[in-house]
This record gives sequence, structure tokens and C-alpha cells, in this order.
Amino acid sequence: MGASVKEKVTVSIDPALVAAVDQEVRSHHAGSRSAVVEEALRLWEMEQQRRAIEKGVEEYYHSRTRKEAREDLAWSRFSGRQAGSLWND
Repeated sequence: MGASVKEKVTVSIDPALVAAVDQEVRSHHAGSRSAVVEEALRLWEMEQQRRAIEKGVEEYYHSRTRKEAREDLAWSRFSGRQAGSLWND
């Protein structure tokens, strides 16, 4: 990752979390408090994206008509049989 302009922000967090961040920095797993917090926020953002995808998939499946659900089930069974026959050959 190349050099980028960082934006400075101020936050108030639980002292136990500060201690955990500082321990991470002291153990040389991270270069600074900022690096630890930035990585934690990246992980949080990825989790939010994963949840949004899961919600979209769930909404899709709940929105199907009975006919679409039966079709999906038929295709699922068919593809399962085909995959099984490939693996058993």
C-alpha cells in the first residue's frame, strides 16, 4: 500500500481497549496505535460488507415465488447429482 494522506480524528474509547492496543504495539505486531485502529476499522468495514451481502441473499430467497423456489430446488438437486457422479467416477 502506497503513501496516502491520512485524516486525523479524535475518539474516546474504553481504557481496557487502549491497553490492548498498546500491548499490540509493544509486541511489535503493529507500528502504532493508529495502525491498530486502522486495521480494526478495515476488519469492521469488511464485516459490514459481508453482512450486507448476506442480507441481500436472504432478501432474494424470501422474495421468490413458490414456482421460483421449486425451480431452484430442482436445479439444486440436479446439480448435486451431477457433481456426485463426477466425484464418484
